Amino acid sequence: MVIYLGSLNEMIMKNQLSQTRRRWLGTCASVAGTTVIAGCSGNDETDTSSGENGDGGNGESLGTDWPMYGVDLQNTGYHPSAIGPETDTVNTRAVIDIDGRVPFPLSIVNGIAYISSTGGASGDAKIYAVDLDTEEILWKQEGFGAPNVHDGIVYGPTDGGEIHGFNAETGDRWRSEEIESVIGLGGPIPTEDGIFVASHEMIWQIDPHTGEYTTVTTTPDFVGGSTDWPAFDEDTFYIARSSDLHAVNVETSEIEWTFNSEQEGRLSDSNPAVANGRVYLTGTGQDSQLYAINAGSGEKEWSIDTEGEIKSSPAVSDKLVYIGDTNRLIAVDDNNGTIEWEATDKITGTPTDVVISSDTCYASSQFGIYAFDSSSGTPKWSYTVNDSLNGGFTAPPTLFDGIIYIPANDSKLYAIEDA
Repeated sequence: MVIYLGSLNEMIMKNQLSQTRRRWLGTCASVAGTTVIAGCSGNDETDTSSGENGDGGNGESLGTDWPMYGVDLQNTGYHPSAIGPETDTVNTRAVIDIDGRVPFPLSIVNGIAYISSTGGASGDAKIYAVDLDTEEILWKQEGFGAPNVHDGIVYGPTDGGEIHGFNAETGDRWRSEEIESVIGLGGPIPTEDGIFVASHEMIWQIDPHTGEYTTVTTTPDFVGGSTDWPAFDEDTFYIARSSDLHAVNVETSEIEWTFNSEQEGRLSDSNPAVANGRVYLTGTGQDSQLYAINAGSGEKEWSIDTEGEIKSSPAVSDKLVYIGDTNRLIAVDDNNGTIEWEATDKITGTPTDVVISSDTCYASSQFGIYAFDSSSGTPKWSYTVNDSLNGGFTAPPTLFDGIIYIPANDSKLYAIEDA
């Protein structure tokens, strides 16, 4: 959840349609004092179209890539072809040391993992690019934000009113035009229609080629939090503001519908997921519900009482919706809200966002990672952290080539693989 500070009456949002140029900063990434990129010149004509990746949105194939938080633009957390460990016994090994804590899941494109860290004692937050074949750091740059790879650019960090991106191959920095007088930019959502980002009252669209920005729409006033990671599907931007969920048509700039929390609780503590014609979202505070909302009309199709606050975001496969709560994992029929299975004695701690791949559902918490058959809930394997990890795992897992990659509190990236 993003918290915006300051009086609403003091906020001045300007729709400045100024002409800008694409700005590559020509900052050479280096590792251990050695320059590792070529062609670092600050040329305004730097090509950003290099690299192949699918973002899972608008019908694009993911292949083996895991390009963003939530796997795809719809935030489903579901990757149909990603492969994790396949035996009932797993080993864990450290891959690299990372300066600081990693609160976001990795993104992986073309065998390169992109990682965002807090920067540790130095306070210099960093984005890392790591070759998973050689397990070497290719480049690192200053910046902080959930890495999101689209069209050869790694987006994530925002600074003031600017969005920053990095060439996925070289680490060269790109930044947008500065949105003036803006308060609190959320995570950028790059799509085929441009980059979308929310501030306190506005939804903005950024041209990835020029860095120019325009206003999509103004959302109603609210007090409290906003969705960390909005969902995007079929030209619609789904974002929760405190107790309201808005569906914004980015083509018409209209708010198509607004769904209100039934019990005046918060809808902004988790991120919406869009699948099967519905938007799934959990409520917190006075509203401990899992909602299924019709994506076209904004009407509630069903809801279930989660019997407590669930701040993790729902994940959705073809037929089931998964949510994690303290010491339990729940799978719900996406059509009617019937609980299909529930694991209550196999999980320790509060799971982060659940992810699903093929026939396996993964729930991770500070204390370990747990794999279940996604249809039946039958446990497959589990791994419990030991004291050496200094507090356990810090983010949801990412799967690639039979291995789970997950950061831990001891400032290391770990690989969990078949024994």
